[in-house]
Amino acid sequence: MVEKNEKLLNQILDKLKKGDPMRVSLPHKGILKMDKPVPFLIVYRIPPNGKDNFTYNLGRTESSYLIAPESEKGTIEPFIKAITNYLADYFGSFMLVEVWLSPQIADYDFTIHLNQKGALSMATKLTDELSSLRIGNKYISANLDKQKTAVAPPYYPPLIDKKEGNQSGIVQVGIEIAPNFNDAVTGKPYPLFTRELRTSFGKALRKSLFEFVRTNTSYNATHFEMLGTTILDDKVWEIDNELAEYSNLFDFLLLVTPINVADAWKNFSKSNYLKMPAFHYRPMPIEPELIKRKIYNLPIEDISDPTIAFLFRDKRKEIDRMLNMMLEREKPDFMHSSLQLFGNIDEHLLDVAKAILVAAEPNPEKENEELLNAQEFASMAEMELNWLKQQDNNILTAVRVRDDVEGIMVSRGTLNINKNYTVPKRRAIALIQHEIGTHVVTYYNGKAQPLKLFYIGVPGYEQLQEGLAVFSEYLCGGLTNDRLRILAARVVAVNNMISGNSFVDTFFLLTDKYQFTPETAFHVTMRVYRGGGLTKDAVYLKGLLNLLEYIKQGKELAPLLIGKIRQDYIPVINELTFRGLLAKIPITPRYLSAPYLKPMNNIKKGGNIFSMLN
Repeated sequence: MVEKNEKLLNQILDKLKKGDPMRVSLPHKGILKMDKPVPFLIVYRIPPNGKDNFTYNLGRTESSYLIAPESEKGTIEPFIKAITNYLADYFGSFMLVEVWLSPQIADYDFTIHLNQKGALSMATKLTDELSSLRIGNKYISANLDKQKTAVAPPYYPPLIDKKEGNQSGIVQVGIEIAPNFNDAVTGKPYPLFTRELRTSFGKALRKSLFEFVRTNTSYNATHFEMLGTTILDDKVWEIDNELAEYSNLFDFLLLVTPINVADAWKNFSKSNYLKMPAFHYRPMPIEPELIKRKIYNLPIEDISDPTIAFLFRDKRKEIDRMLNMMLEREKPDFMHSSLQLFGNIDEHLLDVAKAILVAAEPNPEKENEELLNAQEFASMAEMELNWLKQQDNNILTAVRVRDDVEGIMVSRGTLNINKNYTVPKRRAIALIQHEIGTHVVTYYNGKAQPLKLFYIGVPGYEQLQEGLAVFSEYLCGGLTNDRLRILAARVVAVNNMISGNSFVDTFFLLTDKYQFTPETAFHVTMRVYRGGGLTKDAVYLKGLLNLLEYIKQGKELAPLLIGKIRQDYIPVINELTFRGLLAKIPITPRYLSAPYLKPMNNIKKGGNIFSMLN
């Protein structure tokens, strides 16, 4: 046994010297994990009466931890000594953090123990961070205990001798957790509360360790998230692959968009706009309930990284809601599920939409305006794709001209154009930047990321995507009053639909009150009522308004192009970037180059949606 431990110690020290990541099995089913050499180690010694899952899982969220049973003979003592002594010499100092569960309910949820001056700043920071947490309606409490005795759980000896630690530059902090989060009947922790606490505890711990690392060691870190996990478990990649696979089994927008729009318009106009058009849809290629069963069988609860687990749960919930809509297509519940997926219309958004419809007077169609047909527009799109391909050779430059799509749309990085589609030449460049410069670019930037989630799209990504896409039209000088009126009309139409009005009522609202042509009003109304009531079209204007506020805060657009993300994911993107889990964005769209940025400055100086009107 001694010889085996000696061999294992040499293996660990060899990896530390090389700077290699390690996941080593210790005696008696212990685990040592270190993504890279860092000047700290989280330790959980399994109690004599067996592990408690709450404390056990807390340690596993970090980039450097050791979990093992202990005995009177000090089973893990040689490993602790070898690691701490080597890394204390290498970094100038080292911190041990031991976590354990208190045997009884206490006044404080967390008690931070220390008996060395070198641990005071970190322990104080941790106490303050934990005391500032609120999980649901519960405020977390923490207490700092400066003691002269050893820092250790009551059933084990200390990990290090205080005197020896002071001489070697090794300091220790103990985190005692009261079982205040457990069900009084079962003794088990409340799972949803525990999940949220794990996330908050991890951030508090990293912020506190960063306080120690930056002031006491030579380790190079400029942000606390750089101390987080940098290597993801195999299970993460497996679940990411499966979520992408299930997402790719169906094309949501194609399945909820009618395939007989041209015929429906002809029949609607023949009825003097009084008869609700009959829309036909593609056959459903999937069994939604079977996919639902599969996505909820994915063991996301086994992922120790709270941020990655959050991403996957969020995506699973979105897939579930889309599958509900597949089951409810052309039924009343479809609209209710759509509201869950895309959100409701708030008063501010509706007021802005109505104001745009008043402020932007409709322009009569120019009889002699030059139009591009589908093939001509496809040629322009292919030229833009070839230009982008110089930045990323993975870009496919093919454009599909077909008869089974409505207008134009990007699906999985490919631009699809209806064969009868026409576009005013003056709008073509702006539309290219909308579809290619935004939707295609974010698809391929997302594909450059390790997680497939970034190109299949995080939940709710449409709002930011469409806001960016419309803003790109503005930067290119192609955001016309008529275009803004269309975006505003979509909001008004969605609001009218969810208020209980019929297709015909909404159509006449657009023609009579807001002076849209019958054909334009039909297409706006069709998009809103398709499938049974799709509220997605309201996100174009909502996304644009949110983006304008983002720009006024002096923030840059480029980070938003990392993939198909939503705006409130920016903190998550920043965290994963600091942890080295995301790649550099390979593609920058044309509209972010110098000639197009002047309108951006107008917004930064206080411009708004109404100053964008011509």
